[in-house]
Amino acid sequence: MAKIELKYISKDNPLMIDRKDRGKGVVQTAENDRFWELRGISLNVNDGEAVGIVGMNGSGKGTLLQIIAGLTQQTTGFITTSNHINYASVTDGLLAEKTGLENIRTRIEQSDIDNFKGDHLTNGVINFSELGQWLYRPVKEYSVGMRARLSLGIALYIQPELVLIDDLFFLLDQDFFQKTADRIQRLKDIGVSFFISDSRGLNVESFCERTLWLQFGQQQDFGPTQDVLQQYQYFIDYYYNLSLPEQNDYLAQKQQEQVDFDINQIYEEFKGEQYKLGYTRKDEPRMRKAFFVDRGVDPVNHKTNKAQSDPANQPEQKENKPQKSKKTGWYLTLATIVVLGGGWWYADSQHLTMTSKQAAESTKLASRKKAESSSLLAAKKQEDSSSEKPAASSANKAKTSKKASDESAKKESSKKASSSSSSSSSSSSSSSSAKEETQTVNVGSGETIGELAQKYATTVAKIQELNNMGGSVDLTAGDSIKVPK
Repeated sequence: MAKIELKYISKDNPLMIDRKDRGKGVVQTAENDRFWELRGISLNVNDGEAVGIVGMNGSGKGTLLQIIAGLTQQTTGFITTSNHINYASVTDGLLAEKTGLENIRTRIEQSDIDNFKGDHLTNGVINFSELGQWLYRPVKEYSVGMRARLSLGIALYIQPELVLIDDLFFLLDQDFFQKTADRIQRLKDIGVSFFISDSRGLNVESFCERTLWLQFGQQQDFGPTQDVLQQYQYFIDYYYNLSLPEQNDYLAQKQQEQVDFDINQIYEEFKGEQYKLGYTRKDEPRMRKAFFVDRGVDPVNHKTNKAQSDPANQPEQKENKPQKSKKTGWYLTLATIVVLGGGWWYADSQHLTMTSKQAAESTKLASRKKAESSSLLAAKKQEDSSSEKPAASSANKAKTSKKASDESAKKESSKKASSSSSSSSSSSSSSSSAKEETQTVNVGSGETIGELAQKYATTVAKIQELNNMGGSVDLTAGDSIKVPK
């Protein structure tokens, strides 16, 4: 897990033209009014890790540590950490007018530590720094070695989480250096992280797992300490083997690069990273404001880390709403489809259930009518069989009397004629009445036989009977069927 993360850290400083040059007509312009002391530094430090910083004098090592400590504001870039930072330096961090003991107590009060623990930490710093009576003298009277001891004691004892050490080891005597090394190792074992800037590579190699090589404010290399120190030593050997004019030309070229540096190159990298998160060109004002103005916590990390304290550095709510509403719109659309589909399925299943119930009722009604018609037909047959018996007896009697048979035959023929005429008239009347009592309609799209029965105040069985459908309830849109008027 990263203890601290630096991204796109840059720092520019103004240039002032000498009065003699002004007298010669040299004008201050945008091309020569500043130089870039740092140019887009990006790295991270893990828990319990020490990162070394090496480079020639003027490469920006101290400036980078001051920016991390919050003593100097970077021109661009982001620093993401939630840990307490201690800064140990000879030039910064100590109040020159106060005594050593007052400096210790002031730092404890700034860290919001209770009195009991504060007294314990005060004794720890006093015992570690070994300043004796000098603790009761103003810091401005201290030698650089004594300042280094006091500064290290405060940084290594009072709430150490992330400790910055700015080129102090060469000021310590051998015994105190070893005491400091033991303290640093114990703190690393419990997860405390370090930035260590030192002019001697041997000290960096002793403490640091990874090392940053700064070259004229530019991140020349960052990786395993031994590999980076080897490359750095190759450069040192190369540079000091140059002749003096060649060294001057080399320095002039690199210093001109610091003047000509275009910060927009770093900004384009930042924009590319933002585009991968889903931002577009319409978010350009927000991105530019975060990069050049806010310069707080990295907006990319803040998207997944809610611990950001400055709301100006997070993506604006107004700009985030389209992305959230877009996803929400998809979810709402999907939910609507599911609900409507479920409702349609439920309604359709209910409709099919009602149709099947109506079909079952119509089938029962049809079977009931069929049973009633069959019973009537049986009764009629019985009447016909009973009428045939008297006819047979009358025929036997007709044999005995020809006249009677002729008369009966005439009567029978006249009866048949009358019955046939009556049956024809009745059939014609029934057919005419059927034509008058039915009408032909077209089946609408999705219309069922149950709906037609309700629409025309009849039953499913009646419609089936009029259209010879039997027990079927299937209808096709556009079909013509008969229904009662």
